[in-house]
Amino acid sequence: MTDAEKAQFVLGVYFRTQAAIEKYLGADGLPAWTDRVATINSEAMLNRIEDPAGRARDLLTGLATMLDVYGSDTVRTDEPRSTSLAVRRCGIYDYRERAQAQGVELTLRRPCEYCVDLHHRTADKLGVTVAHELGERSCHWTVQVPEAGPGNDLP
Repeated sequence: MTDAEKAQFVLGVYFRTQAAIEKYLGADGLPAWTDRVATINSEAMLNRIEDPAGRARDLLTGLATMLDVYGSDTVRTDEPRSTSLAVRRCGIYDYRERAQAQGVELTLRRPCEYCVDLHHRTADKLGVTVAHELGERSCHWTVQVPEAGPGNDLP
């Protein structure tokens, strides 16, 4: 197997696992799952990044990386007091369509149903302000970056 084939295999396993979790939990159980994943993500970030400004800037890094794996068209912009991620075309949509054509059952109408909830819950657990705007197969995220300094950590 080539490296590209291995990457696609792993991506397929991840995608099918997430689709199975969504189907098994259903609409009523998904928020608890999303909250658990947000807890894991936020605890890992708190252990990895001490600075609240660094955590705010890093919030979109995981999303940008995941979108890149799916071949999305994204632009990241860092300003002194904010960081943003513009997703001009979400490759997860394309992947979902191919997977569904191959028989994968999809529970969620749009991948945004999971993604938006996850990132807002993670931000809340970190004390970070995040905003998003959804388009059709696109979105825009903005995270406010707190000023660095003493007393600017989580309560």
